[in-house]
Amino acid sequence: MQSKRYGVEMKIIVRLLIVLVLFTHTGDTDAARILGIVPTPSISHQVVFQPLWRELSLRGHQVTTITTDPIKDPTLTNLTEIDLHFSYEAWDKIIMKSVLAFNDNPITGILALLEQGLDITDEQLRHASLQSFLKSDQQFDLAIIESVTPAMFAFAEKFQCPFISMVSMDGFTSLYKSMGNPTHPVLFPDAIYPYDENMSFSQRLGSVISTNVMNLIIAYSSFSQDQLVKKYFGENYPSVDDLMGNASMLFVNSDPILHKIRPLVPTVVQIGGGSHLRPPKPLPHDLKEKLDNAENGFIYFSLGSNVKSKDIPMETRTTILETFSELPYTVLWKFEAENLPNKPDNVIISKWLPQQDVLRHPNIKLFITQGGLQSSDETIHIGVPIVGMPFFADQAANTKRMVAKGMGLSVEYTALEKNDFKAKILEELAALVQDQPMTGLERAVWWSEYVIRHKGAAHLRSPLLDIPWYQYLLLDVIAVLLFGFTFSVYILYILVRSLYRLIRRILNDDEKKLK
Repeated sequence: MQSKRYGVEMKIIVRLLIVLVLFTHTGDTDAARILGIVPTPSISHQVVFQPLWRELSLRGHQVTTITTDPIKDPTLTNLTEIDLHFSYEAWDKIIMKSVLAFNDNPITGILALLEQGLDITDEQLRHASLQSFLKSDQQFDLAIIESVTPAMFAFAEKFQCPFISMVSMDGFTSLYKSMGNPTHPVLFPDAIYPYDENMSFSQRLGSVISTNVMNLIIAYSSFSQDQLVKKYFGENYPSVDDLMGNASMLFVNSDPILHKIRPLVPTVVQIGGGSHLRPPKPLPHDLKEKLDNAENGFIYFSLGSNVKSKDIPMETRTTILETFSELPYTVLWKFEAENLPNKPDNVIISKWLPQQDVLRHPNIKLFITQGGLQSSDETIHIGVPIVGMPFFADQAANTKRMVAKGMGLSVEYTALEKNDFKAKILEELAALVQDQPMTGLERAVWWSEYVIRHKGAAHLRSPLLDIPWYQYLLLDVIAVLLFGFTFSVYILYILVRSLYRLIRRILNDDEKKLK
């Protein structure tokens, strides 16, 4: 009896082992080796990508990231991070100079940022950690690479794997073009152009000029990026333009609620709509106590991670302080220094604040923001009115969109008091942006695994990428039609002239006969 029971138990154990082996085998088959590269030393760039690395690793994929802001979560055993945090030292020295230059002349500001960013990329590729990685014999099934440093696309060429280009904001026109996606300077202005709805003639003209200037700037920058590729990867590597054209997909951090509706080819995927938002967390005790005790509520003021409040012009800072001192509200200000001279009693400063949880506090009345895309997404989801104070890049465009949608103003706070009715609009916007079949993160994960499964996405490649420019502009068709039309007119002219001469001859003959 015991022998029979022992036999049954052994059969159960063997079956369990078989199931376990099959399960493990399936996991090995489905698991992929993914390389993620986000070299920009700016947390607003990094937070867009971090949920994707986390989710892909939790789904069993082996993820290696090159990043300036490692997640450093010991529970993510499938995640390996190469830390480039040292890049912040150089970034912090240049960013405010570029911001202020952008305000004086956007072209000068962009050129300065690209040139200084090139030096940072050079420093990163020269670093021992990346040099060691470049010399390794690792293999990857997919690379996901931030597009603002196209020299990094060469990693996909080195490891001979398909790659996805990804950007932490809406894409520039050049990025959409690289995927064969329709572009138009008036219907779909460039990401940093501050107008996109009901444009006047001068604004349309400005958009055409701005788009073409940006294309020239990016073409100029590509030459410098090519030199980095040759320096660190080899002389025989393709140009960054060719590398960019080989991308299987483009992930853009946009969504149809905040951004303008535009046609998208299947290889361009919108992953915006707050994919970086996380579940609420309790505020630090001392901060929570101060905000709970804000008798009339509080205003939250933050200029994001790139624009430092401590570095804004003194005249601007003085005006802000004088305005805050006259308000009957507590003001919570993300200020990057220990002390703020002439700080009013109603102002609380802190070098760092958990922004999402601050925005969720019930006593918040207003968010004064620089208009960065991540802050804009958080504002829409949580439903907080804003006063925009844009500084550079896409901030002005984001602020104008939010103002146009009734979410706030880009003026002094006092004007916002007259707009209490906006609360209902905010609620509707928050509901709209969340009422989608998939979140941005789910879309990013699904399409990443899609590219892995099919070893790229050549079958989704836009036909626009494979036709000459003259065919895209229909110049050959127009030429043939013009020739056909001209030839037809010429033949008609010959016929009419011949008919006219024939009639004249007949009439002349008749006249001679009559004489």
